[in-house]
Amino acid sequence: MRIWWGALFLLCFIAEAAEHEPLPFDSAARAVGEVARALGASSRGLLEPYPQAAAPFLWFLRYLPREWRLSLIRWGMSFSLGYPLSAFDSWDPLQPFSHYIARYPKRRYDTVVIGDPSGGTAHLAALLGAPLLPPGYLLGVRHRIDPDDMDAYIATAEVALRGMQRGAEVEVIVHYDPLHDRDLVTNAALFRVRALDLPEAYRNFIGRYLRPGGTIVIAEDTYTWPQAELCPGVWLQIGGLGGVSPEGYLRCFPPPGTPEKRRESEWGTPEPFVLATEGFARARGFRVLRLAFSHPECYSTLAYRAYRAAGAREGFAILDCFTTMDARFCKRTGIAPLHLVFNTRDSFEFALEFLRKEHVGKVFLLLHPSYAAPEDLVAPEAWEQALAALHIRVEWVVDPRFFPDDPFLPFAAAAALSRIGKALSLENPLQLTPKSLLELLP
Repeated sequence: MRIWWGALFLLCFIAEAAEHEPLPFDSAARAVGEVARALGASSRGLLEPYPQAAAPFLWFLRYLPREWRLSLIRWGMSFSLGYPLSAFDSWDPLQPFSHYIARYPKRRYDTVVIGDPSGGTAHLAALLGAPLLPPGYLLGVRHRIDPDDMDAYIATAEVALRGMQRGAEVEVIVHYDPLHDRDLVTNAALFRVRALDLPEAYRNFIGRYLRPGGTIVIAEDTYTWPQAELCPGVWLQIGGLGGVSPEGYLRCFPPPGTPEKRRESEWGTPEPFVLATEGFARARGFRVLRLAFSHPECYSTLAYRAYRAAGAREGFAILDCFTTMDARFCKRTGIAPLHLVFNTRDSFEFALEFLRKEHVGKVFLLLHPSYAAPEDLVAPEAWEQALAALHIRVEWVVDPRFFPDDPFLPFAAAAALSRIGKALSLENPLQLTPKSLLELLP
């Protein structure tokens, strides 16, 4: 989940978003925004949640002593993260899906990608010129608790869910991660609503904008994590993907009930959603390309391979991370992305193992910050040393001196990517067809 830098814009006193709009800093919402921008939608990319007027304040904040800086950030979160409990008196869980389709240019498409909302899938969808439609979205309800008080966290979520007008078409996963999201869980209970059927908003969008006989790419992520059932259709997930195992979380925070292995909250794609999508596609005469991988890193690998197949620049790569990414930049420059799920030990090892087999002489390094600084976070100097050992030159897209908690990072990264993009812009952005993608599959 790790939506740390995104939550910081709340310090800039921005008006709250429309009621029950997906939290804009979650992986799914950011993936949709990145793909929409790569397809030509009006968007400020990394800066979308931030008014330009906030830049001087955030630049000043990065130079304050760390404790002062974090105190200000936590203060902002305490009254602005998520929605007040009163906003959940009565709400439709299917309505927020319409916010995703509203992001995309209204024109005909040859392809639509549905499923896993990781950065790898977002890069792949952008290269295909295809809208990405995730199976779920994240909401948050405000509270103020001790971050280790799991019972209080669950209680807040349960009150918010009482007002949900829910049928069998959705499930809810209350996502509690006191390691990576420590300040967030203090100030809001976060829960993800996932569709078990293809939402009507998606059906209408596809029926109107996917050309007859077009392709629906189903990105089915089967990655699992233990979840305990709180009540029918509502599950609790403790922790998430990173350098700490599920067992490590469960030892520290035993869940109520017996946990079951289910498709993970943030990356997993519910099987009923996949089957409904495939049935809809075949009934409407669309082609189906079903990708089934057991980890979001598999989509990162496929996106990188797809860029190479599309004619990416030789010897270059960009390592972007979680929601700190720019899909349009990669299409326009031809720099192949190797997306990291997060800047944790597991992603670090994935990247190094992958790059050992590639002929890469230089990487642009764009890491995601964390105000929690969890135990599995990898320091900038570790990246520099490991990549140097592979004889790979590093160009930082952000300033490593301010890691792991740089509040100015979105502005710094956007400016750096703009500068690099202008210098390396291709005459024609890269693109790939579903047929070419199919040839890359094992």
